[in-house]
Amino acid sequence: MLVLYETSTGYAVFKLLDEKKLVQIENLYDEFQTFDKASSIVQLQKFYKFSTTEDAMSAATAAVEGKIGKKLKKVLKKIVAEDANEQLAVADSLLGKVIKDKFNLTCVHNTAISELMRCIRTQTNNLITEVSERENTAMSLGLAHGLSRYKLKFSGDKIDTMIIQAVSLLDDLDKELNNYIMRCREWYGWHFPELGSVVQDHAAYVKTVKKLGMRTASITMDLSDVLPADLEQRVKDAAQISMGTEISDEDIRHITGLCDQIIEMQDYRSQLFEYLRNRMAAIAPNLTVLLGELVGARLISHAGSLMSLAKHPASTIQILGAEKALFRALKKKHDTPKYGLIYHAQLISQSSQKIKGKVSGVGVTARNS
Repeated sequence: MLVLYETSTGYAVFKLLDEKKLVQIENLYDEFQTFDKASSIVQLQKFYKFSTTEDAMSAATAAVEGKIGKKLKKVLKKIVAEDANEQLAVADSLLGKVIKDKFNLTCVHNTAISELMRCIRTQTNNLITEVSERENTAMSLGLAHGLSRYKLKFSGDKIDTMIIQAVSLLDDLDKELNNYIMRCREWYGWHFPELGSVVQDHAAYVKTVKKLGMRTASITMDLSDVLPADLEQRVKDAAQISMGTEISDEDIRHITGLCDQIIEMQDYRSQLFEYLRNRMAAIAPNLTVLLGELVGARLISHAGSLMSLAKHPASTIQILGAEKALFRALKKKHDTPKYGLIYHAQLISQSSQKIKGKVSGVGVTARNS
């Protein structure tokens, strides 16, 4: 039996001298404790060294894709020419299947072979003398970095990473904006409490506070670029009879500084939402049309990836985000929840209460259509 052993520096073909050692694999590791013992079990027949790091990278990426690289083809052709009747032990069963289909070689992969590969790895530097230990280490490090970059660049599971990060940041921004706006309303409310009841919109409130400053300035100030005419007049009337306390110029400076931060965050949130909308339209158009950008992105984020979401059954997607309620209901033997994150989709939230559960089930069933 021949053993095809892959290293970062090339392909090694070993001759298995004593196949009986594979019968009791629990003792196999002890047989490789020293080089003398290891050389009595396997013997290096030929070593096919990679000429450059690019060759090693090409061979590794081909193996990742389930293909046979150019270097490995040359190795296998020589094996076929010289030892066509020998069995070939390989580390990967998928690779063995490809080799068998293309070269008609009998490939072997089982638990014993995996243990043999592990044992050979412990004595690689002694068994393969064509490459120094330093060269082998340097090549392994370079190949590891290159293969990691390749996987990050070409992995289909990573195309939705930007969506997951964007929607998570969007949720964080919403929480922070809510805290900042409530702080602004409470802080400025000491000086002009009536403004909060007149201007309900958060964005308009912050812009009004920033432009107004002291409430006494409202009499002569033009707020038409911030508020409609009717609200502007109500603000001016309320400022004249306000029950708020007096504050200093330094207080106003800090309050307006907070308003600047809020406005800047709101502008960035708008840009981020537009970015998320474009990404969702490109990567998950069906999901976007059916449930909307935000709900679709949150489902992808909760599932971990678009691929994971696509593999989930409809019943699981229907309750994504309501896992705690589900397990609590199962524990107490109550009715299980009918929907999770998808409740916020327009299709479901605008349905009547009687058919919300049915609509949510139909919605997630049709996500792949």
